[in-house]
Amino acid sequence: MKMVSSEGKMNALKSISAADQKLTSSASRSSANNVISIDQSILKVDPYAKDALDMIGSRTKSTPVNFSVHYDTKWGENLFVLGSHKKLGAWDEAKAIPMHYKEGGQWSCEVELQPGGIFFYKYLVRSIFGTRWQEGANNLLVLPEAIDLPKNATYLVEDCFNGGPTQLTRTNQTLLAAKLIETQKEKVLYAKELSKQQQMTKSALEELLIAREELAAAQMQLARAIGDGRSYDVDTTTTTATNNDTSSKEEEEKKSGFWSSR
Repeated sequence: MKMVSSEGKMNALKSISAADQKLTSSASRSSANNVISIDQSILKVDPYAKDALDMIGSRTKSTPVNFSVHYDTKWGENLFVLGSHKKLGAWDEAKAIPMHYKEGGQWSCEVELQPGGIFFYKYLVRSIFGTRWQEGANNLLVLPEAIDLPKNATYLVEDCFNGGPTQLTRTNQTLLAAKLIETQKEKVLYAKELSKQQQMTKSALEELLIAREELAAAQMQLARAIGDGRSYDVDTTTTTATNNDTSSKEEEEKKSGFWSSR
């Protein structure tokens, strides 16, 4: 029969402790990955880049937007729309979107844009004499989120070429304010959630440290207990041989008359 040495027991305890550390580390990483899901692509966007606005809105959906403006053109003049988004030409006059004339001096064109997006744009008048930009500040368009748009619907944008305010202007102002307020709310909720998770992580670490200290104390006690008793090997072959020698000696004593019960 082979007895386990104290060194072997200590090695076994160390293996268990190492396995415990690996399990705890793996569980911590898994928990951290599942705490808050963040769109990593938005974190890489430079907010001062020319195309930063293109990142706002849906990445997978688009909706048709019909731009319409009244303008009494002269012979040889044509209207275009040009804006901040790449689908609106990204302010490159060579990429301006041509508009189509309808009766009554109405010009229109249709462009696919992402729901929830924010766009700046202006109208241009081109003729053989050059290009003339719409006067005043840039027009602002804030599209509703995809969930708020009717299926297969076209979003109609009706403007005044002279830049005067329209119902759409007030609508865009309201939508922009709502988007900014929602963003602020999300930031507050995110900050609260982050604070909560940090507190939970701190508590979990404190509990883990206490558990580790208790485990270390238990290991030390076990090591001392094992050290008090010496490990040994019992050689069954030697024991058997010794017993055989004793029996032979007793037989000889019986024959010679000197044996007595002990």
